[in-house]
Amino acid sequence: MLTVFTVYFYAVRRVLAIIPMGLLVLTFTFFMLRYVPGGPYDSERELPQEARTEIMSYYAHEQSVPSQYVHYLGKIMRGDLGPSYRQVGWSVRELMADKVGVSLELGFYALMVAMLIGCAVGLFQAVNYGKFCDRWLATVEILFICVPTFVLGPLLCYVFVCHFRWFDAFGWSSGKSKILPIITLSIQYAAFLGRLTRQSMHDQSSQLYVRTARAKGLTPGQIFRRHIFPNGIPPVIAYLGSTCAGVLSGTFIVENLFNIPGLGRLFIQSISNRDYPVISGIVLVYVALIVVCNLAADLTLIAIDPRIRLRNHKHSAPRRYVTH
Repeated sequence: MLTVFTVYFYAVRRVLAIIPMGLLVLTFTFFMLRYVPGGPYDSERELPQEARTEIMSYYAHEQSVPSQYVHYLGKIMRGDLGPSYRQVGWSVRELMADKVGVSLELGFYALMVAMLIGCAVGLFQAVNYGKFCDRWLATVEILFICVPTFVLGPLLCYVFVCHFRWFDAFGWSSGKSKILPIITLSIQYAAFLGRLTRQSMHDQSSQLYVRTARAKGLTPGQIFRRHIFPNGIPPVIAYLGSTCAGVLSGTFIVENLFNIPGLGRLFIQSISNRDYPVISGIVLVYVALIVVCNLAADLTLIAIDPRIRLRNHKHSAPRRYVTH
C-alpha cells in the first residue's frame, strides 16, 4: 500500500541523489569559466594595473582558482550567490529576482499549451488511427519536430506581425506580446506529446485485455476510460519530466528572439560580459527547477500506476518508459 512515508522517503532519496550531480554541474561551470580565455575585466580600453589589482582583490581573484572555488562553495552554502562583476552594486540574487518570474511564466504557459494541444491531438489520432486525418496530422507533427525554435520564431513573426499585424513581436508586457513566444516554445513539444500519446493509446488498444473487455460487452467509451487511458497515459507523464527540462532550456532562445526580460536573456548577456557569478547562479537555478520537474513527474507516476507503487514500496526507482 502506498503511504505518505513511502512517498516522502522516495522524494528525499531522489533529492539526496541529485545533490552530487548539481555539485558536479556547478563545479564544471566554475572551472570552465575560469579557464576560458578572456575575463570579466577585459575590455577595449585596457585598465591600469593598479585599478585591475584593486578590482581583483575586491572580488578575491588574487587567490588561486582552487581557493576561489572553495570560497565560492562556502558562499553558496550560506545562500549567497555573490555580486555581479559587471553591474556594480547589484547582487546576483537581485538581478535574478525580477526575471525569474518572467521565465517561469513563459515556461508554465508553454508547457500547458503543449500538454493540452499534444494530448488532445494524440487522442484524436489514436481514435482515428490509420485514417487520412491521422496520417495528415502525423506529417504535420514531424514537420514541427524538425523545425528548430530559432527558425520557427522569425517565421511566425513574419506571418503574424509583419503581414497580418495581429500580435506584437517583442516584450512581455501585454497579451499580444506573449502569444507568439508561447507558441514558438510549445509547438515542438506539443508535436512530441501528440505522437507519443497516439502511439501509446494505440498500443494499449491492441492488447489482449482490451479484446476481452470487448467480448464482455463493454462499450468503446467504457473500454477507453477503464483500460486504454489509464494504461496509456503513464508514458506521457514520464515524458513530461524531460519536456519541462526542454521548455526551461528553450527559454534561452525564445527570450532572446522576442526580447523578453527573463533569465534566459540575462544568461546570454552574462556570457557576453563574462559575468561569472550571474552565469553560475542561473545555472544553479535551472538545475534546481529541472530536478523539481522530474521529481514531480515521478511522484505523479507513483500515484497513478499500481505497478510503480509496488516497485517503489521495495525502494526501487520508478520504471522509465521508452518513447518511440
